[in-house]
Amino acid sequence: MIWSLSCDMVFEGLTHRGTKMLDGGPVAIATDFERHFDVIRASTPSLLREAHRLRYQVYCVENRFENPDQQIGAYESDEDDDRSVHTLLRHRRTGEIVGTSRVILPDQHRFRPLPMATLLHGHERCCFNDFPVAHTAEISRFAVSKEFRRRRNEERHASSGCDDPSSTERERRLMPFIILGLLRGVIDICIEYKISHVAAVMEPPLVRNLHRLGLHFAPMGGTVMHHGVRQPCLALLDELFQDSWENDTIVWQYAMEPLLREMNDPRCYAVPDRVYRAAV
Repeated sequence: MIWSLSCDMVFEGLTHRGTKMLDGGPVAIATDFERHFDVIRASTPSLLREAHRLRYQVYCVENRFENPDQQIGAYESDEDDDRSVHTLLRHRRTGEIVGTSRVILPDQHRFRPLPMATLLHGHERCCFNDFPVAHTAEISRFAVSKEFRRRRNEERHASSGCDDPSSTERERRLMPFIILGLLRGVIDICIEYKISHVAAVMEPPLVRNLHRLGLHFAPMGGTVMHHGVRQPCLALLDELFQDSWENDTIVWQYAMEPLLREMNDPRCYAVPDRVYRAAV
């Protein structure tokens, strides 16, 4: 998997706790984030085209991870899209799709390995093959448009004449948290498809930054050369839930607990009543 974000930019000022000083006072970032962004499933052909269009922008234009000459039109796709579920991040004020990711599901009919498996060898490949095939998926094509982030920063210095300047400033200051929306979409997909093991191939700095969010991905072997230096990793979803709940992280508050409760998932109801602090 390639995470096409600037790790330093996206995680600047972001900690595992769910509050940050905005407009002079403590604000729950999870709540504020929902005012400005929607997380939606790419469940229609038009929304899937939006995902492929943004992937082209990020993977072929902003970064040369993929060869644009090998793509059809201004849309990036590959051989794993036929077994993937995409999530999208939509900017409420403009309706623009600003982020996307996908979960590559296990293919038990054609016996195709997940992409990360092809990067592993020897002991690590044997260990990976021992994981439950039907419940192991890979997060991939995780991307946020640099162009969108640039425009939001420019709005700090120029009034559009029609937008609320305070609202625009709040949006700009939410940029370090934009990854939360895509994480929520990915977790939603994993819960629905009963995924227990999550694979990913990430830049080493991103592995460390996810750790700061309370998301602990274990390395599988050493780094590999795959569009640059990358670290194959794996996490158990239940362990991510447990660690996030124990530390009351922003990921738990925004991207985990609401989804588990909405789906009446026992992993939510099995924890103490503290998770329902917002409801009492």
